[in-house]
Amino acid sequence: MFADYLTDDFDADVFKIKHYLTSRGCLVLKGPEASTISITLAPTPVSRSKVNRLREIQPLLNRILDKISLDYDIVVENLEGPAQTDELCRNLLEIYKETRGDKNPITVGLHRHDFMLHQEDATSSKTKYKMVEFNLAAVSLAPFADGVNKYHKTVINKLDLPTKEDLQPATVQLAMGLKTGYDAYVSRYPSTRRPVVAMVYDDKSLTNYFDQQGLMNAVEDLGIPTLRLTIEEVTEKTMINGKNKLIYDNVTEIAIIYLRVLYDPSHYSSPKVWEARRRMELSDAVSVPNVRHQIVNTKIFQMLLAQRHILSRYTDKSNVDQLLEIFGDVLPLTLDKEGDENARKGLLHPDKFVLKPQREGGGNNLWGREMVEALEKMKGSPERTRFILMRVLSPPVLKNRFLRNGDEVTEILDTKSEIGLYSTYCVVDGSEVRNENAGILLRTKLSTDNEGGVAAGFSVIDSPYLV
Repeated sequence: MFADYLTDDFDADVFKIKHYLTSRGCLVLKGPEASTISITLAPTPVSRSKVNRLREIQPLLNRILDKISLDYDIVVENLEGPAQTDELCRNLLEIYKETRGDKNPITVGLHRHDFMLHQEDATSSKTKYKMVEFNLAAVSLAPFADGVNKYHKTVINKLDLPTKEDLQPATVQLAMGLKTGYDAYVSRYPSTRRPVVAMVYDDKSLTNYFDQQGLMNAVEDLGIPTLRLTIEEVTEKTMINGKNKLIYDNVTEIAIIYLRVLYDPSHYSSPKVWEARRRMELSDAVSVPNVRHQIVNTKIFQMLLAQRHILSRYTDKSNVDQLLEIFGDVLPLTLDKEGDENARKGLLHPDKFVLKPQREGGGNNLWGREMVEALEKMKGSPERTRFILMRVLSPPVLKNRFLRNGDEVTEILDTKSEIGLYSTYCVVDGSEVRNENAGILLRTKLSTDNEGGVAAGFSVIDSPYLV
């Protein structure tokens, strides 16, 4: 479809592309310098009907994830095993037990659920989307998805192809999700001073500054004051006042505390950081995500919801059948006969499985020989329960070219893509007040690459051309 644009003799106008991306805020920080993000030179054709099917199930998926997060017995029973050897799981579980998972009457979720086309049979052209993972914590890249979608529209116009369909502006929609929670908070807790939406970030890694700030700018555009706080500032300068409000620096009331950090053990440099995370949850401020959503963001709950008898607790049979169609094969590594048999599958067929820990971000998964070595080392150890085994997906391979780091145009490459659908979710006093789709992220990488994180350097930002 984009053959004329992707030929070997095509001379990309890197200068114009860089300046277009800069004008859209599609930048990453590398030390004191900013450079444009890595992108595909052309959008990737994607089936409109298949994407619409994914759009249809997003609200259902959000609802089910919220329900299982409130199922105290299921959460405790299934997290206690990994909590024995995983400090992050252990401390989150302690806070969950203290609050019984549902202390705050306002819940806000900014979600992105990721999928990949899977070709079950190499001899057939039939494909269907399978889930890669849930994302309920520190959902990122929406401003970049919007910017690259706009750039790819200029490519389509240049090639005189049918106009690229306008996608929902993900950044604005996510900002609207925060506004829904903010409005609920202000209505419930009237105050003489306007509270803020505070975003917590990692000041030791400012690579994603423009991505983060793009969303905060969209919140400000809606008339809501915002505040950027480091982990240290949240730890040292927040307190709960006599009215149970979360206060920063003795003055500023925080309505929404949006976490772009605190999803990895490395973010918790001292017990004080954990106390700050607990303080957020015990106050009236709305944590995004809250602890229960952060818990169900772990891979073990993806595994649980891929089981019919578990999924049936939270929805009816017709919905169960639909969701099981898109859930991939996710196998537990419990210390029992089933876990031992699943580990044996991984050892016998290392090319067909990937070992995933309860972690976020590209680069954490183990493949091939590394997976085999890890499984052998963890035989009979509680450490194994921290992982799940997932069947590797086989997506179709498409041609594209990348502009890497704002200056290097690659040759024509064999690529594969992963699609992420953003959504917003808000519940107030048990009633769902918002549950909507919020745009699309497409990430593309070399067909030979396993990992897919943009921040980790594996994938580049793409956009879908719906056909």
